[in-house]
Amino acid sequence: MKLKKILLLIFSTIFILLSINIVEAVEIPENIENVTNEDILNIYDKITEQYSNDEIADMILENKEEISQEVGISESVINTGAEFIRNTDEEDIKKILENDENINEIRKKLKEGESPEKAIESAIEKTSTSQKINLLMKILLANKIVKTISLVVLILFIYCTITRCIIYKKAGRNWFAGIIPFYRQVTMYKVCGISPFLMLLWLIPIFGWIAMFIIAIMKRILLAENFGKGGLFGIGILILPPIFYSVLAFNNNIEYEGE
Repeated sequence: MKLKKILLLIFSTIFILLSINIVEAVEIPENIENVTNEDILNIYDKITEQYSNDEIADMILENKEEISQEVGISESVINTGAEFIRNTDEEDIKKILENDENINEIRKKLKEGESPEKAIESAIEKTSTSQKINLLMKILLANKIVKTISLVVLILFIYCTITRCIIYKKAGRNWFAGIIPFYRQVTMYKVCGISPFLMLLWLIPIFGWIAMFIIAIMKRILLAENFGKGGLFGIGILILPPIFYSVLAFNNNIEYEGE
């Protein structure tokens, strides 16, 4: 999704929340031109007391035609805004709305007679690149899917580091090499029977990078062979390192056969 689209859905979501007058016990300001950040947060707080983000997203989608006519936002933007609400934690949405600095600019454009969507686009265009990047990072970090992926990646990284430590110990090297940057690479080269000085090829543009790509493949194959496995096992290490590193680390029948 383009950055501008992401920013647009954030500001559009503000107006979407204001337009859901089907929610009971939530007082909606009569004139959205006078809505403040505090109003938005209070409305969102009251809505989330009754409904989850999934239910709010469903209500938005069920009433998107009415919302589109009342607020003046296209249905495609409403769809995107609903999905954003569905995939983002309540507290993170509150933080994004609370820290928004473009509400005054949007309100000014509304008073000048512009439609909400046009006012939003105009405010986005005046937002600095650094502000856009900052907001984009907030959105990405708030997204549940991104959080889950980040957690999985972190767990896999820690697991692979542990298996590396065990593999180094099996190969007669210092196990703690697996947790020390650069030293872990030097140790891996030695375990594979390759000179660590080959890493200097990274300093040579294009040719050196191509050579390092080939060496990266050969390194996995040599690692497998030094533990008594074949070339296909080495390809497996390249494609699915957590699984094949686990076999080398935890299979007591596999021993290091290199120097």
